[in-house]
Amino acid sequence: MTRLRTEWITYMLDGMEDYNRELRLKTGMDLSGLVMHAFGISPEDYLAAQQNVSVAVIPITQGEGIIGSFSQSVAAIVQSMGFKADVMEHTDVDGIYDAVRTGRQILFFADDARYLAVNIAKGACSDNNYATALGFIQVMQALMKKHGLDMRTEKLLQIGYGIVGKEAAVILNDMGVAFDLYDKDRTAVEGFSGRTLSRKEEIKNYSYILDFTNEGEWLTRELLADDILYVSPGVPYSMDAEAAAAFEECAVHDNLEIGTAIMLGQCLLP
Repeated sequence: MTRLRTEWITYMLDGMEDYNRELRLKTGMDLSGLVMHAFGISPEDYLAAQQNVSVAVIPITQGEGIIGSFSQSVAAIVQSMGFKADVMEHTDVDGIYDAVRTGRQILFFADDARYLAVNIAKGACSDNNYATALGFIQVMQALMKKHGLDMRTEKLLQIGYGIVGKEAAVILNDMGVAFDLYDKDRTAVEGFSGRTLSRKEEIKNYSYILDFTNEGEWLTRELLADDILYVSPGVPYSMDAEAAAAFEECAVHDNLEIGTAIMLGQCLLP
């Protein structure tokens, strides 16, 4: 998990309405719709969960310490999905105590190594690495569907084969989606059974790209096809300023929202 910076996430505190509106325009779904689609949750069951499930976000001081606005941003995401969510006043174990004492069913917390959601009532948990991979694959599927395309019949490229990229590869294979793979570290893709690219210039041959890298501003306009559909949770964002501006209408990228929404959804399952 890439350690976030405060300046990357503070916009979420009062920007979730705009975020959900933009996601709906691009994919046909806001975060709640994405969760219902990803896990097959009916609108009736989702409404019941909104009314009956409460969430606690617990600041963790371990390691390099608390990232400014992180806990508040997680709470803002969950609240935008119609759920009661609060940041606990106390940190660490004392915060967990507060959450349990006040009857919260789902707890969100993160240290330098892992970001988790735990449903203490059901004994279930969701890891952000898996949730982010699943969420952005679901977003790509929705983005392509909105353009009249079937993800299972088109040629996809996955960029990045790190922790989240490996989770994504398993999910895509389980879905029966064929994809090629590029990672600038050739040793990272050893053992991958599919086709791999040897040069980043080959990226331009693909119109549908899932990007799970975490290096900023290396992906330039010249490396991308004119008709791309592109999704990425990469922190920082791979596209440089020129590419990001050129493809704003056909790309979905965020630092925290989609992964967090999927974590909540996974914790709602029976």
